[in-house]
Amino acid sequence: MTKLSVTMRKIKDAIYEILCLLLAIVFVYPVFYMVQASFKTHKEFGNPLSFPSILYLGNYMQVFKQVDVFQVYFNTLILCVGTLSLTIFLASMTGYTLARMKHIFFRICFFIFIAGMIIPFQSNLVLLFKMALFMHLYDTRTFLILLYTAGGIPLAVFLYMGFTKSIPREIEESAWIDGCGRFRMFWVIVFPLLLPATGTYIIMTVYGIWNDFMGPLIFLQDVNKMTLMTKIFQYKLEKNVDYGPIFSLSVLATLPLLVLFLFTQKYFIKGLTGGALKG
Repeated sequence: MTKLSVTMRKIKDAIYEILCLLLAIVFVYPVFYMVQASFKTHKEFGNPLSFPSILYLGNYMQVFKQVDVFQVYFNTLILCVGTLSLTIFLASMTGYTLARMKHIFFRICFFIFIAGMIIPFQSNLVLLFKMALFMHLYDTRTFLILLYTAGGIPLAVFLYMGFTKSIPREIEESAWIDGCGRFRMFWVIVFPLLLPATGTYIIMTVYGIWNDFMGPLIFLQDVNKMTLMTKIFQYKLEKNVDYGPIFSLSVLATLPLLVLFLFTQKYFIKGLTGGALKG
């Protein structure tokens, strides 16, 4: 490799790093602005580009006085935990079965599941609303959990099926010879090996449910069952131009997602790349 080619490669690498840095700033700046705006006083919002003169905590104190933050967290968390538990339990076994069975029937089932990924949620809102009324599940968290589960199963099955193909059959055959039943073999031996797929799905699903606004707005009417997004919307309508507490409540809603991503980004990246290579 000549000296000129080495120099050109370093220039290209530098350009790529600068572009990545600029792109990162574009994505990070809204979060940074939201956090610093939550510490502004009411008068300082007249200049939106200025930084807070002091670390004003009155906005957060006002939010905790006027909003039952822990109840809103609990409502959102119930939806996330219920959906994840039900979806992972069903989709992991389904993806494993579709990956191991070679009959044409299972291939057709796989394409049916994949077809579910292209159907938009908004196109069935009227039917889903009528279904909730007919089943007497309107204004219940149960219906939203079932709704999120039905929408998440196609993607989860796709992820689990791709990762199951990367697991050697010899592991299952050894367990089978040792007298391990198929159900026990899956949960004790196979499922722990699917951790990257599980981590990837958890992150993608939690983000979707945590930030969902339309579902809770339409299917939950009780104010005590409001999720974070609907509560921020209601709080904005009540406070109108008092932006400090609104930004503070938005920070409280975003903080758990940032913490979750920091601790699980390794599994998320491994899940995406592994599924692409092994699926």
